Amino acid sequence: MMAMNEFRSALFIPGGNEKMLNKASSIDADLIIFDLEDSVLEAEKPNARRLVQQVLQDEALAQRSLAVRINAMDTPHLQEDLAVVMAGQPDIILLPKLENGEQLLQLSALLDSLEVKNNIPAKSTKVIAITGETPTGVLGFDSIDNPCDRLVGLSWGPEDLATELGATANRDAEGKFLPPFELLRTLCLLKAKQLGVQAIDTVFTGIGNSEGLSAECIAAHSIGYTGKLAIHPSQVELINQAFSPTEEELIRAKKIVDLFAANPNAGALQLDNKMVDIPHLKQAQRLLARSNNSS
Repeated sequence: MMAMNEFRSALFIPGGNEKMLNKASSIDADLIIFDLEDSVLEAEKPNARRLVQQVLQDEALAQRSLAVRINAMDTPHLQEDLAVVMAGQPDIILLPKLENGEQLLQLSALLDSLEVKNNIPAKSTKVIAITGETPTGVLGFDSIDNPCDRLVGLSWGPEDLATELGATANRDAEGKFLPPFELLRTLCLLKAKQLGVQAIDTVFTGIGNSEGLSAECIAAHSIGYTGKLAIHPSQVELINQAFSPTEEELIRAKKIVDLFAANPNAGALQLDNKMVDIPHLKQAQRLLARSNNSS
């Protein structure tokens, strides 16, 4: 089990693709997600579970953060997914199509029993959830909380939501999200910040479109997202760069922290002819903490 830090990049690898599974150790994503949901056909799920359980125990991945995306709570696959892969002791279970807080309680109860069965420390298996993939999920944001202290991150799913809505597109001609999907992006961010968990931006489906991916990373980072899901290894390096603090940002953050340390009773100070106050201090502290976690 790896320590839980924030993940700049989180790459999906199809659980049924043995060739790609064997390459997992060579990929520099902060989090590797072995997928048992969308990328695995119905008839292939039993074999994919077996392959994922095996790769979770690969010594070459012993120091990596590993997750498994299981099937949704309302599917017949959920319990079998967990029964098989928990023997491999994943760090994180990625739950798709989260619609309400009760589902997190149900998942946590299942994990409780499987942790005992597999000699895993209690509550050590964490959860990242993908929200808003259905209209019910979008409208259920208010009910999401973290009573079992397993949830460490939230992301969102515009592709599935577009299907549910019958939308012909989720982006405009310039590649920007259309209003219902931009709303979902905002709600996911706000809920993650409210719960104190990581906000992880959704996938960018344009493989090979580095300009589009870069623009989307910048947009997500600018509003408070600290990581992004990836669907292809070629996306990982750019995502890692986009969500890593620059040297200039780190220097300024340290200056702010040092300035307030030297003036402990001040609520607002001046740095480089600009006012900085307590919100700036908190932002600087978070930036330095993220840098330390990713180093």
